[in-house]
Amino acid sequence: MYCVIPIFKEPFLHPLHENNGLSALWCQPESAEDSFFVIEKHPDSDDILQDYKWLDEELIMTPDKKILNHFYEFKDVVDKNFIWWNETGKPFDKHITNNAIDFLSNKFYNVKKLNEIIPLSKHNEYCSDIYKGMARAYTGENDEYMNDVVKAFTSIEKNGIKVSNDICDIFDIRVKKHISNGKLYSQYNLWTTTGRPSNSFGSVNFAALPPEKRKGFVAENDSLIEFDFDAYHLRLIADLVDYDFGKDSVHQHLADFYGSTYEESKQISFKLLYGGITKEIREKVPFFDKVHTYINKKWNEINTHNLVYTDIYRRKLLFKNYEDLNRNKVFNYLIQAYETESNIKKILLIQDYLLGKKTKLVLYGYDSFLFDFSNQDGVETLREIKSILEENKHYTKSKMGLNYGEMQDITKRL
Repeated sequence: MYCVIPIFKEPFLHPLHENNGLSALWCQPESAEDSFFVIEKHPDSDDILQDYKWLDEELIMTPDKKILNHFYEFKDVVDKNFIWWNETGKPFDKHITNNAIDFLSNKFYNVKKLNEIIPLSKHNEYCSDIYKGMARAYTGENDEYMNDVVKAFTSIEKNGIKVSNDICDIFDIRVKKHISNGKLYSQYNLWTTTGRPSNSFGSVNFAALPPEKRKGFVAENDSLIEFDFDAYHLRLIADLVDYDFGKDSVHQHLADFYGSTYEESKQISFKLLYGGITKEIREKVPFFDKVHTYINKKWNEINTHNLVYTDIYRRKLLFKNYEDLNRNKVFNYLIQAYETESNIKKILLIQDYLLGKKTKLVLYGYDSFLFDFSNQDGVETLREIKSILEENKHYTKSKMGLNYGEMQDITKRL
């Protein structure tokens, strides 16, 4: 077994950027004290383009499998950040620094190929500290989740998303250095406290794009198509509590029980989910009676067994890993885990379906999926994507446009 850490030429550019590339692989054998480098190109070494594919026959541990994938997808890789997160419920957050690297990074932030200026000896010190700091025994637990989530989001990142010519005016000049072949690449952080991936890189927060900035993202093919889930959280909760909303509007369905308007229904449901379900509501609204029973069941479960399992991948959520835990927090963690796990399955099915097609999934946003659609693939491709997303009665609305900020509803056309 080897711990492998990639050292890219440009530490502040995305690994997929056209001006980036691998400088070296830092390798630490499990059975030896001394680490070594597999050199692609670094001025401290006379070697160049050394063979690394022999690692395909080894078990590899790496701090971030997705980043390693952007260089080369080795056969058997374990994400050390996942191991940490799986055991602690939190992302790895030990602040590992190296004075020399920090100094050079601050002083020469805009210098090209900075990691080739930093001596290999300093890279070795830093990588060794990461290796020691992230030490955790590998048990193989939840490997399916680790492999699926990394595969799903590696693929989305590799697609990138095309940007408009005035992207620097829409955002600011800082974004310019991150544009590669007319695209920006997103970077999903998979190991968050809630399990919901965040997504930002450079100065762009892809997970929270305000409407006025969305127009900076345009179609590389013929158009952008967004599929948006309707009342997604409520339908996901309905899955868990075995309640059928049918095909009609969830908010109108509940409004009829509340005796409220459609718009008021949204606000009432939100308050009930996160502020508490009263006895009066339980007697009046069958859905929330089931939700109340589910919340109490899971709260009793985690208090009795000190853990609860997520619903699809059966990951353990351990009581000891969460501060100030209460029944609503447990409920919230389970819903967000169910949302993410359900979406991972959908992403993998979509990616398999799109193999060999020009249409690409370019952005994921919890309850929405953005595709760069090619007319060559035909409208049946969109209908099949819609069918995959809507399995288990998770109904969607769809929009189309030449840019992400100006889109028109096409739900009825699909």
